[in-house]
Amino acid sequence: MIIDTHAHLYYENLLTDINNVLDRASEAGVTKIIAPAVDLKTSEVILKLAESHEMIYAALGLHPCDLKGKKLSDIRILEDFLRHEKVVAVGEIGLDYYWDKENKKQQKLFFTEQLNLASDFGLPVIIHTRDSIKDAVAILKNFRTKISGQFHCFSGDESDLAEILKFDNFYLSFCGNITYKKFSGLELINKTPSNRLLAETDSPFLTPEPFRGRQNEPANIIYTIRKIAALKKIDYQNLTGSLLENTFTLFKKLNRF
Repeated sequence: MIIDTHAHLYYENLLTDINNVLDRASEAGVTKIIAPAVDLKTSEVILKLAESHEMIYAALGLHPCDLKGKKLSDIRILEDFLRHEKVVAVGEIGLDYYWDKENKKQQKLFFTEQLNLASDFGLPVIIHTRDSIKDAVAILKNFRTKISGQFHCFSGDESDLAEILKFDNFYLSFCGNITYKKFSGLELINKTPSNRLLAETDSPFLTPEPFRGRQNEPANIIYTIRKIAALKKIDYQNLTGSLLENTFTLFKKLNRF
C-alpha cells in the first residue's frame, strides 16, 4: 500500500483522463491520493473529485503564488470547504520567494491565518517553501504545540532540515527530481529519518526517471520510493511500510476510511 500525499489532479490533462490515471495508480500499488488545491476554484474541483472517487482525498488552501487579488475574506470561504468529510489537511499553503519576492508581507499574513485555521479544525498542513524555509520555520515556531504537517518537495539545506526535525510533529517528502543525475541533495535524504518521511509525486510536475520529460502522475511514485530505499539501503517493502505508517499518523482523518 502506497499513499501519494501530493498530486495536483485538477490539471486538465490529468482531470480529463482521471479514470485511467487512477487505474494506473492502483496497478502500481497506490491506494489513496491526497490532492492539494491552490485557491478556491481548485478547492471546488478537488472536492468534486473526492466525492466521485473513493481513493482521492482533499487538502484545501490558498497557495502563496496564487494570492494576487485575494482577500482575507477568502479564507472564510475556505473555512466552509474544510468541513467536508474528505478534507484531510489544509494546503497547499506557505511562502514562495522564488516567484514572488515583492509580496512577502501578504504571503506571511495568509500563511499565518491559514495556520490558525488548521489549528481551529485540528487538521495538519501541507507546506510549500521555495527559497523561504527559514521564514516559514520562524512562523511555525509560534504554532509548535498546535500544528502538525508536511514540508512537501523539500529543497532546503542541512541546517533547514535540522530545524524542521526539531518539530516532532512534522514530516518531509521528496519528489521525482531526486532521481535526476544533477540533483545535489541526496545526502539530505540520508539524514532524514525514515519515521519522518512521506511519499509524494507533486503530479503533474517533477516526473522521475525513467519517464522524465513526460507528465507526472501518481503511478510514478514507485520510482521515487525506490530511489530513497536505495540511498538509505532499506528494503523497498520496509520503506513503504514506514511511509504508510507515517502518513496515517499525520493525516489522521485517513484512518476513518
